[in-house]
Amino acid sequence: MAPTKDTDTTIREYIITVFTENRVGVLGRITSIFTRRKINIESLKVSETPVKGISMFTIHAFTTEDTACRILSGIERIIEVLRADKYRTDELTTQQIALYKVSPELFLRGGDACLKEYNARVIEINPEYVVLERTGTGEEIEALRDYLSEAGMLLQFTRSENIVLHDATVETALHGMIEG
Repeated sequence: MAPTKDTDTTIREYIITVFTENRVGVLGRITSIFTRRKINIESLKVSETPVKGISMFTIHAFTTEDTACRILSGIERIIEVLRADKYRTDELTTQQIALYKVSPELFLRGGDACLKEYNARVIEINPEYVVLERTGTGEEIEALRDYLSEAGMLLQFTRSENIVLHDATVETALHGMIEG
């Protein structure tokens, strides 16, 4: 049973996806909706979609159900917005990608075991460092980071936030909006 807006004050992570016409200023209008409500955007990714001229914003924020609904309502009022949806993180297929720069000396002395165990791959080797890549959930990304840190191998680390794979019906709907 879904919690009611009046009683659910639990703060959760929400992913808001917004499909917009690719126009200048849309990003500022969308982020200002979060700012007005004093909600911090944990991550924001803007990318093109398979539909020419349409951009997809993927926004992660921690808030209540009620505030997420209000944010969504505000976003939907922006003229260039074609579609906006909110999800809890367990409702979508998501993955992150991470790059790990590690010491070549330490990696060559046994770090290759982490390739199989953590499903990582080497993408660059040079005398100063080795770069590993890992795609997976946030927990999987952190597990490899912890392993490399504890082994003293980790020199540098960077990661993306969740990349979202939305339902195929969303793309079909977007095509319909553009053609109709």
